[in-house]
Amino acid sequence: MLKRGIAAALATVMMLGLTACGEKPADTATGDTKTPAAPTGFVEAKVEPDSYDSGVELTSDCYRFIYALGNAPATIDAAKFFKMRLEQESGGTLSCDIYTDNVLGSERELLEGCQFGNYDIVLATNATVASFSKDIFCLDIPWLYDNKQQVYEVLDGVLGDTLAAGLEDRGYKLLQWQESSFRTLTTSDRKVEKVSDLKGLKIRIMENELQLAQWKAYGANPTPMAFTELFTALQQGTVDGQDNGAELTWQTKFCEVQKYYTYTKHIYSPYLIMMSKERFEKLTPEQQEIVLKVSDEAVQYERERCSKYEAAALENIRNYPGMTFTELTPEAIAEFKAACAGLKEMAYQKVTHPEIVDLLYSEVEKAQAKYPAEGSAS
Repeated sequence: MLKRGIAAALATVMMLGLTACGEKPADTATGDTKTPAAPTGFVEAKVEPDSYDSGVELTSDCYRFIYALGNAPATIDAAKFFKMRLEQESGGTLSCDIYTDNVLGSERELLEGCQFGNYDIVLATNATVASFSKDIFCLDIPWLYDNKQQVYEVLDGVLGDTLAAGLEDRGYKLLQWQESSFRTLTTSDRKVEKVSDLKGLKIRIMENELQLAQWKAYGANPTPMAFTELFTALQQGTVDGQDNGAELTWQTKFCEVQKYYTYTKHIYSPYLIMMSKERFEKLTPEQQEIVLKVSDEAVQYERERCSKYEAAALENIRNYPGMTFTELTPEAIAEFKAACAGLKEMAYQKVTHPEIVDLLYSEVEKAQAKYPAEGSAS
């Protein structure tokens, strides 16, 4: 639920969307991350933070956005980068307050607040956004991409533009397709090298019908659960495993309560950075141009940062005492793809416009030809 103290403090701000600011207050985003306590002999690979001071003095009549997000380090870095560049490009007439760790509410609550103009800019995963704009469900089809270059080509192209237009119908202005990276798998007591290894395992998933169907197709027992409950559930054996990106898996200490890591890359899950359409349209054309320009810069920056965090996380997971790291063989990947091939048909039923699924596959095919998988004929 929305934190009552913060909600009360921001009540006036949320009614206005943008607030006057004479002085630059302390940034509420610390960027601090929690990492596992290092076992004896283990040396953690870390990513050094960047500096984000804009060097610009804010004007007495500047306007400040409310920017709310979770706790993924690369997205926090990007929010700070966005703030810095916003201040620089606007000459101190625009800025933003950054609220991390979902202190202003869950993803769904943030999206609802943004939809009605209470929050200016929010971050959410595609699976949560799909509840508000059903065409986004197409992004939950697994095993589409071989590499990130293919993903960027698709999301930054006609498919991403089409999905963005659909979001405007729901009250959002899409600013960025940020990186959440490929989802990977951890389990507590069983190495996963093929589909049959998942039989009967309780795998935590988000509340998403396509993801539910995917894990059922593998013979697993998918269990929807809030992310905030996941560490304890893994620790107590309520669930046997989970799927998230490598960086998030490392950051949230899952290596302490899981023994097996499988680098599946079964779904690419983007973060969506969205602005209230109502608030965006109240900006001047010059301010809109600044926001869009800075957003374009921020997404490139975030993807680079995410790749650095991910590389460090993968190194840490590989070397973490007691953790077994596995990569799927091409034969295993083919088996997984075959097991959930029916999800394309399910996607046709879930989206509002079935043609979006055809567009997705068409764009993926083009991206695969442009950026073939390693070892493929070009």
